[in-house]
Amino acid sequence: MSGGRSDPRLLAGGIAVAFAGFLLGTVTVPWLVPLSRLAGNLAVVVGMAAVVGGWGLAGAGLAGAGRRWRGALAGCLAYCVAGAVWTAVFVLLDPWAVDYGSVDLLRFVVYSVLLWPYAVAYTAGWFGLGGL
Repeated sequence: MSGGRSDPRLLAGGIAVAFAGFLLGTVTVPWLVPLSRLAGNLAVVVGMAAVVGGWGLAGAGLAGAGRRWRGALAGCLAYCVAGAVWTAVFVLLDPWAVDYGSVDLLRFVVYSVLLWPYAVAYTAGWFGLGGL
């Protein structure tokens, strides 16, 4: 039967990929947007895709051998749950007093849940991004 131990190298690799993706999707954006809005948007999407991949790798690293795909799926699901929690808290706090009646809610929720690390950096004003 499968029931191996976790793989610390896979876990560390997942954390490194997630961190690199976060940096790509946040730090590079203020430099890229003046050159090309498309390049800035692509940096965010590719960076956050790397973050999701990192969470998946970390989940696979935490799962035992033979259950790596379940661990990867759990890592990606945990990323989405964290995004949903971020979105719920952000909507409840509503720092910008957004009129949600005039917002495309489906797009807002999808972007906020899937790109939440960028949204956190933007809201906090890190790396020259937006800020409250």
